[in-house]
Amino acid sequence: MAHTLVEFARSVQTNLDNGVIVPLNATPKLILEFGMNVPTATNFTELTTSVGWQATNVFVTPPEQPKLLLQILMDGVVVSSAEQKSISTDEDGMIEMTTAFHSILANVSVGFHVIQVFASNPEDLQGDITITGPVNITGRVYAPA
Repeated sequence: MAHTLVEFARSVQTNLDNGVIVPLNATPKLILEFGMNVPTATNFTELTTSVGWQATNVFVTPPEQPKLLLQILMDGVVVSSAEQKSISTDEDGMIEMTTAFHSILANVSVGFHVIQVFASNPEDLQGDITITGPVNITGRVYAPA
């Protein structure tokens, strides 16, 4: 079955590496937000998120490492999440990573929705995480043609 793009929205903090400095701890921090209209009941909604980050002061002893936790909320409810641990072989070195993930939601209710992305480091005692960029999200709503 063919589908048509019926809505597109996005939020961009930066498209550049080292375009921002946003330190994270265990408390979730709002990093992106946008509104999106869903015009039809039969749909699927795609959300594509990218976040560049650095980990420093990492303890190389297992089991825990600092990790980036990204949560996408729609109208205040978590609808998607991703978690990525830092990978370190050297306590003194800086680790640069980009976490990108794709979420697909089916039959989102008709109307205007608020999409928010929160970031945190649940293992903040194991090392520091700073968001550096790029930081962006796009949302697309498709309906049957």
